[in-house]
Amino acid sequence: MLVRFILCAILAVTVGCVAQSPVPDDPDATVPENAAEVPRETELPVSIDPVPDACTQLLASLDDTQPLLSSLRESLAEQTTQLERALSELNEPPRRRPPSECPALPAPIGNKELIGGIEWVYMDPPGRHFRARVDSGAETSSLSAAEVAVFERDGDDWIRFNFQDDSSDEPVHFELPIKRTVLVRQVSSDKPERRYVVDIDVRLDQQLQTTEFTLTDRSSMTYPVLLGRAFLMDLYVVDVSRSYTHDRYEAGR
Repeated sequence: MLVRFILCAILAVTVGCVAQSPVPDDPDATVPENAAEVPRETELPVSIDPVPDACTQLLASLDDTQPLLSSLRESLAEQTTQLERALSELNEPPRRRPPSECPALPAPIGNKELIGGIEWVYMDPPGRHFRARVDSGAETSSLSAAEVAVFERDGDDWIRFNFQDDSSDEPVHFELPIKRTVLVRQVSSDKPERRYVVDIDVRLDQQLQTTEFTLTDRSSMTYPVLLGRAFLMDLYVVDVSRSYTHDRYEAGR
């Protein structure tokens, strides 16, 4: 309101000054004694005062600029807030990345544990760790055997053989009682093959099982030990995409 009043006052003073009659410049000029003889000035036609119209236009112009000023204030306030936030983030100390967590041990599935396609097993005899392939398509576990010989001990049939592990240059020597024999028919042969079956204690992590192994020549295979469904039954579920899901067995742990 104060701005509007000042603008109108300035316009009024300016226009009033223009409308006043000129004052004689000569200070020695005499005034006629007979005032009646003084010629009267010709009256000018009354003109329309331009002050109200000018004030109205200026006030309307000011009113039109108010929304623009408000928008500029809001934009400035928003940009100021964003700048303050950016400066605050720059002044903050760098955040440390959380340490990488080791994958959790396989959780039981129902009453069964998860087992990978390749696992470390502890076999006794001979009391050593070996890598084993887990194959749910095979019914019985199998063990690579070479130089097989059957003999009698205390009236029972026993078998001796050599087991070659890829982690050792020297073969491992076994002597075990024969539990039974089985006939296995190969796809490549019409004649069934007779194989000997022995029992060996196997530990996967801390879990102990006495497992039947059929003896066969697996020297051409990558893994001389194969664990079949009889070993897995009621205890494990196989995930072939994983390997070594269990720790090695340690005595006294």
